[in-house]
Amino acid sequence: MKTKLTTSISLTAMLLCAILTAVSADIAPPLQPPGANPAPLEYENTFVDMSYELVRINVEDTSNLYYTDKSIDTVNARVMALFIMGNQSETAETLKVLFPLNNIDGKGDEGFSYPEIQNLEIAVNEDPVTWAEKTTPNPRSSDDPEIKWAKFEVEFPSGEPTIIVIEYDLQSTGWFPEAAFQYILETGGGWYGPIGEAHIDLILPYEASVENVLFGDPDSEYYWKITSPGAVFEGNEVHWEYTNLEPDAEDNWEATIIAPSIWEPILDLRERIAQGDGSAYAEITNLYDDLYLGHGIRQGTEGLILKNYEAYHKALEFDPKDDDVLARFADFMLTLDEVGYGWEKTPIELDDIYAMASQALEINPLNEIAPYVIRELENAPYNFTPAAVSTATEQPADSGNQGVELESAVSVEDQQDRPDKGSESQNNTISYLLGAGLLAAVSVIAVLVYKLGKKNAS
Repeated sequence: MKTKLTTSISLTAMLLCAILTAVSADIAPPLQPPGANPAPLEYENTFVDMSYELVRINVEDTSNLYYTDKSIDTVNARVMALFIMGNQSETAETLKVLFPLNNIDGKGDEGFSYPEIQNLEIAVNEDPVTWAEKTTPNPRSSDDPEIKWAKFEVEFPSGEPTIIVIEYDLQSTGWFPEAAFQYILETGGGWYGPIGEAHIDLILPYEASVENVLFGDPDSEYYWKITSPGAVFEGNEVHWEYTNLEPDAEDNWEATIIAPSIWEPILDLRERIAQGDGSAYAEITNLYDDLYLGHGIRQGTEGLILKNYEAYHKALEFDPKDDDVLARFADFMLTLDEVGYGWEKTPIELDDIYAMASQALEINPLNEIAPYVIRELENAPYNFTPAAVSTATEQPADSGNQGVELESAVSVEDQQDRPDKGSESQNNTISYLLGAGLLAAVSVIAVLVYKLGKKNAS
């Protein structure tokens, strides 16, 4: 298919990330404070080492951000971090130990709030300890709020292990239904010598796989790390292991998943499909759509985009006159065309897209998605000629849409823009405030962002 916009979606997503650092937007949870290794106060000289650590991140349910009245979806997690420390000197050491309560880089969220770790509990050798708050200057600017730390005192006897356990609640960041978690290993660099062993476990409420834990393609020109490499899958857990680690910023861990509130219904619908329920195809396309509409194709979801394409065909095999499926399928394919997605795998032409949207309107003149698709095709950058539809008499041979006739185009000059088609769990508002300079610098990308953003625009 020949398109006027061939910019890759990965590049678009990278530019969106840059935009979000400059303007306020409600499309995603703000940056949350990641967990981190404890550190000796001011990295003072010590002979205490970290011989072993185990971090277990238990992914829980979807909720709203705890510190804002806005309805912003996020994913909760409970974190348990266990550290075995050893004093390599001949005398006992008593140290002030620090654990960060918010982001140590000094960056808050886009609303200029500075969220903190919640429900922090600390135990040393199984005995609960109290902690006090300590602040340090913000590394970004002295005008920015100070960094908050939990400070607690620990005695490290010579020749004996000391076990520190830290537990807390964490919320994800990322463009929902994407959910990202981070863990800062570099703060462990203040102890004596390297970290002997470090284990990080991510625990999901269902089987973990490369479908629901997103990695992206490292060979892609526009790849950036969204999940740390080296993962090993085992049931509903994903494991990372490090040995003799002298951590710096490059070693900090992160993982990006599809939120359980999306993935669990997908699994349920797949089971219904496996049992022969053809009506489940239309339902599952709605969930697959939630993975990209308004934000572009996320790294690691390319296989799910192809599953969505196949599910749309199956949905029309089950009910060729479903105007909602016809209109959403047209919108789905138009979006793939706009971002230049691989057409050798999704071979539908512009006249087929126009025909599906037109037929959806003929079946249901009140369909709210089809008019948007038609107008987008008729206007720049496509300037598609509706008369071309008259030469197409049927859907593509491989679509499986037997019996679906392509009707003449319907005028949509007075119709409304594409409405919000997201699931009930995705009600966030997209509000991009782009300055004139940014528009001039990335005009083509801005047009694409505007198109994708119409779905949820308030």
